[in-house]
Amino acid sequence: MKWIVEILIVTVIFVTLIWGYNMKIKDQQLGYKKQIPTLNYVGAINGKYLFHMAFTRKDNILSGTLVNTFEKENRIYGTIDHEGTFLLTEYEEDEKAGVLEGKIIPGGEIKGTWSTPDGEKWFPFYLVKKSE
Repeated sequence: MKWIVEILIVTVIFVTLIWGYNMKIKDQQLGYKKQIPTLNYVGAINGKYLFHMAFTRKDNILSGTLVNTFEKENRIYGTIDHEGTFLLTEYEEDEKAGVLEGKIIPGGEIKGTWSTPDGEKWFPFYLVKKSE
């Protein structure tokens, strides 16, 4: 009878250790998040209005921020195709503030046009990839 109690105690300890180990591994796996790299660019609109843009790309979706000349951080959101051509909408406090159309050129440059939401005014822009 004594050996049955000892086997039960060893079994309980063993099961507890295995269960704890599995929980620790599960917690580690749940804590892992794949990071999507942020691409950072600096440049100018119409050659004189400095701004910088930071965005992430997930499949064909771009999202991030644009900091304009007045240091106002606006959200940007849009799509990009397999050739690097994109269309982004700029939002300032949930209102459309502008539209950016352009292309990411091999080598890390971006060229395009920024326009008002109604399309009445537009200016060319040029960005270069910011060194990390």
